[in-house]
Amino acid sequence: MCGIAGIIKSNILEENFYKETLKNMTDSIVHRGPDDEGHEFFQNCFLGFRRLAIVDLSKDGHQPMYSDTKNECIVFNGEIYGYRELKKDLADYPFKSNTDTEVILSLFQKFGSELPKHLNGMFAFAIWDEEKQQLFCARDRFGEKPFYYAIGKNGEFIFASEIKAILATGLVDAKLNDEAVYHFLRHMYIDSQQSIYENIKVLPPAHHLIFKDGKIDISQYWNFPSEDLKISEEEAISTFKDLVEDSVEKQLIADVKVGAFLSGGLDSGTLVALSSQYNQNLTTLGFQYEGDWDEMPDARSIAEKYKTNHKEVALQSSEIPKVLLEVLKKMDEPIADTAILATYTICKEASKNMTVVITGNAGDELFGGYKWYQKEKEILEKGSANSAFLPFYKIGSTISEKLGLEKPRQYFLDKIFRSKFPDIVSYQKNKVHNNFSHAETLLLLKTNQNYEHQYPFNLDKNNLNTCMKMDLTNIIPGDYLVKDDRIAMMHSIELRTPFLDKNLVEFCSALPAKYKVYSTQTKIILRKAYGNLLTQNILTKKKQGFGAPIADWLKIPEMENLTKEILKNPSSKVFKKLDFDVVQKQLHYNYKHWSLLVLGIWMEEHL
Repeated sequence: MCGIAGIIKSNILEENFYKETLKNMTDSIVHRGPDDEGHEFFQNCFLGFRRLAIVDLSKDGHQPMYSDTKNECIVFNGEIYGYRELKKDLADYPFKSNTDTEVILSLFQKFGSELPKHLNGMFAFAIWDEEKQQLFCARDRFGEKPFYYAIGKNGEFIFASEIKAILATGLVDAKLNDEAVYHFLRHMYIDSQQSIYENIKVLPPAHHLIFKDGKIDISQYWNFPSEDLKISEEEAISTFKDLVEDSVEKQLIADVKVGAFLSGGLDSGTLVALSSQYNQNLTTLGFQYEGDWDEMPDARSIAEKYKTNHKEVALQSSEIPKVLLEVLKKMDEPIADTAILATYTICKEASKNMTVVITGNAGDELFGGYKWYQKEKEILEKGSANSAFLPFYKIGSTISEKLGLEKPRQYFLDKIFRSKFPDIVSYQKNKVHNNFSHAETLLLLKTNQNYEHQYPFNLDKNNLNTCMKMDLTNIIPGDYLVKDDRIAMMHSIELRTPFLDKNLVEFCSALPAKYKVYSTQTKIILRKAYGNLLTQNILTKKKQGFGAPIADWLKIPEMENLTKEILKNPSSKVFKKLDFDVVQKQLHYNYKHWSLLVLGIWMEEHL
């Protein structure tokens, strides 16, 4: 894992100024790469890099890295899985290292802008083509690795792995993005397609960017399969197992020590069971919540079953305010996911003796693990089989056909039947991952501001897979992966997510939902494929919420003091955006209260 940065500007006259500015950028993200630093300077392009050595620990992995022709130069953050296999088909290229970075360079020479389609992994990179005077940038399909960019005060194109590096240039104003604040209040995280600052942009997942002659051209290079697979359950389970195991094996490859997070749930338990087959001395780490939130007994049962070196960490109540302040001070953007405290604590422990950690992120979204998918399944079933409305359905279909409508059944369902029973897309948008309502948010912001996430695929209201894709392209890259990448990098460790393997995601997103969600059970395919590797209690227990004992946390004396100092103080910075009187009515020791406090703390630290 690494940090990248760069500045592109035609006819640079103040060369020393930009060299110093680039050094400021890479210094600001030293935590992303404490093992090495590099800078390369062209007439119109300056590239910077910080390295965290994972594969090929020699100096052969130094970046920025030139191609064999010296025409192309790359800065790359991430890991390309299976790159050694890709290398076998590039025999004509004179490789000088055993790195995935050089494989990307060779593929760029071969495929040009089609390059990202040939990569499986987590990545963000920029390649300068000296002959074309062009910068080519790309980000992985699911947003595991970050890529921010901005236009500087003098027309510079500036990019980096983190916002703090762009701000370190002094060339971009830190003006708050009202749409991003709106999204945060609604959902407790910044939208994956925006940044908290108006003048700093995000390259969306699955997109590439070309900067040439002062112009920015952005294109999407990947999307989900458009149709569901026609496959039997037996075939589905067999293919699923092949893909999961292939991904786990590839992502365990590293020249440093690898561990795994173990929460006590289905996803992490499965990954630990499989990882232990390839790593006989696997270290597992878990976070222990207090009381009913504690899942460590189940984690211990898996650790004992597979003889891992299991460690656990916890936070005392008195430590929570201090850790919250510490995390938010380092985070470039506010995020109210309560798991930031557990993630920070467990990453801090992991950094003591390992550099790579396997996580179970995205399992719920891929395999149908949330209770709202069951609710949406119920909505679909009512919409297609409610006998009380069947006569009306037939009449509506007949009328629609006479009107010459192409899809009479869909028309009737959308316009008449579901006016009583909401469709699954509406339910997903209005009932899932919501914090403040739209109306409440407008009151808080004293504005008519409205912003809605744009999905890069067709929102089919008759397919439950649509809702899972919505989560995969919204909360996953906007919340979970941001939390994991930024916090792990604070401790100079790399988190890997085997469930976000390209081939596995393409398969699961096209797998009929009937193989994933029952009305009485979730994650069907995972249970049938790997239930024998887990314990009975893990298989039968109810899914634990992804939250924390938030009411108890907010009543800790030090947290009460933070509420008083920030949310009950009219001169606090947060009230430059929010209405003071409206905020006072929302302080009820719940998630709304928590999110307001997080935003207030963050604004005090960063504005």
